[in-house]
Amino acid sequence: MVTTRYGQLRNQLMRRSFPTVFAPAVLRDADSNYVPIPITERLAQCIWYDQRIQTDQLRTTDGRTVRVVFPGWWNLEAGPDFRHATVKIGDEPECTGDIEIHLRAEDWRHHGHQHDALYNDVILHVVLWEAGSHTHTLTRAGETLPQLVLQHHLAAPLETLYDEIDLDAYPYGAGQHGNSCADVVTSLSETVIGALLDAAGDERFAIKTRKFSRWIHRVGAEQAFYEGWMEALGYKANKATFHLLAQRVPLAELSEMICRSALRGATANPSCLERRSHGRDLAAILFGVANFLPTAAPATRDAASKQYVKRLWSTWWKLRPEFEERILSATAWKLHGIRPANHPHRRLGAAIALLKKHQNLLEKVTGAIESDGDPSKLFLQVRDAYWSRHFTLGGKTQPREAELIGESRAQEIVANVVLPFVAALAESEDDHKLHDRVEARYAALRSMPGNSLLRLAAHQLFDGTSTMLPLINTARRQQGLTQIFQDFCLNDKSACHQCQFPELAKRWATEVRSL
Repeated sequence: MVTTRYGQLRNQLMRRSFPTVFAPAVLRDADSNYVPIPITERLAQCIWYDQRIQTDQLRTTDGRTVRVVFPGWWNLEAGPDFRHATVKIGDEPECTGDIEIHLRAEDWRHHGHQHDALYNDVILHVVLWEAGSHTHTLTRAGETLPQLVLQHHLAAPLETLYDEIDLDAYPYGAGQHGNSCADVVTSLSETVIGALLDAAGDERFAIKTRKFSRWIHRVGAEQAFYEGWMEALGYKANKATFHLLAQRVPLAELSEMICRSALRGATANPSCLERRSHGRDLAAILFGVANFLPTAAPATRDAASKQYVKRLWSTWWKLRPEFEERILSATAWKLHGIRPANHPHRRLGAAIALLKKHQNLLEKVTGAIESDGDPSKLFLQVRDAYWSRHFTLGGKTQPREAELIGESRAQEIVANVVLPFVAALAESEDDHKLHDRVEARYAALRSMPGNSLLRLAAHQLFDGTSTMLPLINTARRQQGLTQIFQDFCLNDKSACHQCQFPELAKRWATEVRSL
């Protein structure tokens, strides 16, 4: 069979650009004609996900037996290919962690995983081809990983697997990878399922409320709320680092620094000076402690970037001795695989704009809830002359302004931080009226844009049944679905065989019917 011109060009360019990633074609005999089969890493991932391997014959490259208890959840975000897998290797006890799939052992090093902390929890490196499998695989933490080669343990010839596996269907359209969850859940009435999701959503809300109660008790309400929304602006990849930054530069200290700067330079128009000093010192301190400011003359794209970075740096070098011991390690930040608009530089720029806009943010969000207002608007109102048109320090000026905090992120902050935090505050102040308002607001929140975790949870529990998905029509139910997935799916090590959620669903249905 003649390869198409597109296929020829693709193979030439891919092999030239990615010689260690794009595998050579496998040849098979079909009616006396050799037909090339492009073998990709995605095919290897599908084989692992479906466990299309001879599971009773698996051994690591150093000879230890391997038993796959659970192959893991397919990860569609940055990091290893499969999360929360459980395997038993040799005489060691069962271990739960991540699985990374490659075509060749050397791809681990070519992809730079040995330098990436996201791969520190990998417990098994799975490769398709035997060639080069003697290569040692090291994590950033210096751990040597056990390695499994699939080539001689496939459940069928590779060309058969290639023909049978629909690469475009994975992971959500590839059929259920569990046991009885979907069968049980889809047998329940919509009323029962909705009530179950609501109850699980309330439990998730209560967990967050208890967390914020601990924070309030530890550091006070203002600082705890500051840490909460800073963490939310870090998104998943950098939430812990944003939280640490908020702890390293407390809100009270920032406010004191701002007032001191304004008093030192008081002029005939102190209000204007205070605004200028507020923005300059606030940004310099936070960007400096975050370790985002260059130690030498910055390389910038245009005059606006150069001026902005220079202004921050000229302020920071005077303040740096006071904050030297608090500066974060550059390795604390995750910068790869992040959308430009969500770069930590820009997220921190949004935090500074929010601090400048609302110096009493907790009071304002509480007031919005008490007056039936919309607290998300407080996060949508922030603008910044630089960050509204830049993604990074020294980066290229964008042709159009973009929101610093978009509507979906503002809604998520309200659902995950504002409402549970104000509920915790109301409990600490024994304000039952405010607490009731918070609960009513939470129950009425509309659903938010889906993410990979929600899609995976819906697929696992509902088996992708379209008639069930419309039931997840509020933020409360989305939170409930997430809580069920975390409570049962992520804690289950039996590949769903011993999962207790089907039993919980049955008991829930019985209790609802008895009411």
